[in-house]
Amino acid sequence: MTVQVKICGITTEADYTICRAAGASWTGMVYYPGSSRHLTLDQLARLAACDSGADTPQRVLLTVDMTGDALAPLIAAAKPDMLQLHGRETPAEVAAIKQHFNLPVIKAIPIETAADLDQCTAWHGLADWLLFDAKTSPGQQPGGTGHSFDWTVLAGYRGPTAWMLAGGLDASTVGRAVAISQAQAVDVSSGVESQPGKKDPDAIHAFIRAAQLV
Repeated sequence: MTVQVKICGITTEADYTICRAAGASWTGMVYYPGSSRHLTLDQLARLAACDSGADTPQRVLLTVDMTGDALAPLIAAAKPDMLQLHGRETPAEVAAIKQHFNLPVIKAIPIETAADLDQCTAWHGLADWLLFDAKTSPGQQPGGTGHSFDWTVLAGYRGPTAWMLAGGLDASTVGRAVAISQAQAVDVSSGVESQPGKKDPDAIHAFIRAAQLV
C-alpha cells in the first residue's frame, strides 16, 4: 500500500515546489485568519500560478465555516482542485457548495473517541474524502495544532468514504500511526514546520519517506 500524503498550510511557491519534488499528492492552502498559515487572496493567486500537470500535487483550499457566495472570490483566486471544509458546515451547506462550485470536498471530522465516528454517516455519498483530525477545545483553531488522538479508534473503521488521518503527525510518528489506523492517506502541517507557518524542506521529504515506507 502506498500511502498518499497531503502537506497542508503551504504559504509560498517554494513550498509548492518542494512538495511536488518530495511526492506529495496534495498541497493545502489555508484561508482562515486565525491561522499562522492564512493566505490573502493575492497569495492564493500566486500559488494558483504554480505549474500544474499530471504529476503535480492537487491544490486544496481549506476554509472554516465559509459557505455560499463568500467562497466565490477565494475559489476564483486559488483555482483549487478540491475544497477542504474544516468547520461546522452542515451536510445541506456542503451539498449546496458542491452543486454551485462543482468541486470535490474533503470534510474534516473532529475525533476524540470512537463515538465521534458516528457522525460519518451523514457524509457518506456527499463528501469525497473525510479527514479525521484531533478534536480541539472551543476557541482553539480547528486544525494544525499539533495535537493527536488515539489512533486505535480508527483501527476497525471501514466506512465507504475514502479518508485520511491528521493530527500531531511528524516523520517520527507517521509510520506507527498508519500501522495502527490503517490509513491510506495522511495530512500534516505543523509536523513539517521549523516554526508556525514556516515549512521545512527536509522535514517534508522526511515525512513523505516515512509515510511511504509503511
